[in-house]
Amino acid sequence: MLKGKKGLYVLLPLVVFIWGAIIYQVTDAFSDDDPLVTDTTSITFSKIEGKERDRFSIGEVTRDPFLGTMYKPKKEPVKKVVQKTQKIEVIWPTITYKGMVTGSPIIYLVEINGVDQLMQRNDVISEVKLIKGSSSWVQLRCKGATKRFDILN
Repeated sequence: MLKGKKGLYVLLPLVVFIWGAIIYQVTDAFSDDDPLVTDTTSITFSKIEGKERDRFSIGEVTRDPFLGTMYKPKKEPVKKVVQKTQKIEVIWPTITYKGMVTGSPIIYLVEINGVDQLMQRNDVISEVKLIKGSSSWVQLRCKGATKRFDILN
C-alpha cells in the first residue's frame, strides 16, 4: 500500500472519523430524548370528487376500417336436429354355450331354450345367429343385439 508514515497520517484520522460517526448514530438512536413538537396546526382534508366515467356501446360494424371494404358477417351453420333412436330392449332366450366340436367345419354346441343345437358360423336357429366363436366362448346375435356367451363349466 502506502510506504512510510504518510499513509498513517492520512488514513488514521479518516478511520477515527468514520468510527466516531457510527458510534454517535448508534448512541443517538437509543437515547430517551424525544423531539418536542412545538407547532401543532390542525390539518383538514377535502373530499376528492371523482369524474363520472363515459358510457359507450359498440355498434355494428359496417365496413373494415383498414381495408375500406364492406363487412360481410359470417353465416351461422344450420344445426341439424338428430333424432335419437331408442334402443329396443331385446329379450334373449335362455342360451348356454356347452362347447365346440373340432373338425373340417367347426361345430358349436349351444343350448337355446333348453334344446341342444349344433351350429356352424352364420347359422340361424330361432332368430339366434352364431357370428363367431372359440373353444371358450361364442358370440351370438338376436334381433340386432350382439352378446357373448362363455362356456359352461
